[in-house]
Amino acid sequence: MSFGELLVQVATYAVAAAVAAPIAVVVTALILGVSKRPVLGAWTFVAGAAFIDVGFSVLMLASGLLDVSSDASAWIDAVLGTLFLVMGVLAVFSTDTPEKDSARRARAQKVASSNLSALFLAGIAVQLINIDALAIFTGALKEIASADVSTTEAVVATSFGLAVMLSVYYAPAVIYSLFPARASGWLERMSEWILANSRMLEIVVGIAFGVYFIAKGLVVLL
Repeated sequence: MSFGELLVQVATYAVAAAVAAPIAVVVTALILGVSKRPVLGAWTFVAGAAFIDVGFSVLMLASGLLDVSSDASAWIDAVLGTLFLVMGVLAVFSTDTPEKDSARRARAQKVASSNLSALFLAGIAVQLINIDALAIFTGALKEIASADVSTTEAVVATSFGLAVMLSVYYAPAVIYSLFPARASGWLERMSEWILANSRMLEIVVGIAFGVYFIAKGLVVLL
């Protein structure tokens, strides 16, 4: 596998990990809307999530646990695909209620109005709660560990994957910094759409990535 092909594989897993945690977009957008120090607060929240992700990546790569055979790699893909399918199927049979929606909004609002130290801890907590994102990113780390690339290329690939996975955390802060006059309205509409369509997102993402990763694994195993 060439370095370019590795980046494509890493990007696939990283995008899947990112879309598994859409609530991060909502929390960051709320921080930008209600915090006394919106940009600093948002990046502090991002830093908390990044702390977990970077530590997890370093631990997994340094341990050598992911330097596995092609069959083992395929089984990991199949398991990830199954997890996605389960997530999608559960979402199909779940029911959104006004109470659930209000509870989600209240939790996000509470986090967004916290001080800086609490926002850092909130970033850690949100990423740990969305542990499925870390599980998915394990697939990217598996590709990096088993690829025939230099240490520098492995670091670049890992950093690239982390940047993509964390984009749901920092994208609102980037938009806010680039377009401060218009960002508030855009981010509010985006957050409302995510909250209103969270169940549909889980269904589409779960089934689409589930089928993809299972097929990717079966191609090798069969």
